[in-house]
Amino acid sequence: MQSIDDLAHTITELAPADQQELLEKVAKLNFQKGLADLARKYRARLGSENCLDISAAQVLAELERIREEVVSRDYPN
Repeated sequence: MQSIDDLAHTITELAPADQQELLEKVAKLNFQKGLADLARKYRARLGSENCLDISAAQVLAELERIREEVVSRDYPN
């Protein structure tokens, strides 16, 4: 694997359009990796709470309950 300095030097030798394409690709890959990491952490948390087998309808019902609780607490009208 190239060192960071060698890689940086190689990148600076690219045409500006190629540099931009590379930066966009790196940003996209970082975003995808971040989403995958977040999903893995969320699955682990749900697993530890024994909530992996909950149906979508149950999740939506719980979210609605939470929303109503917040509304009644923060917006008493």
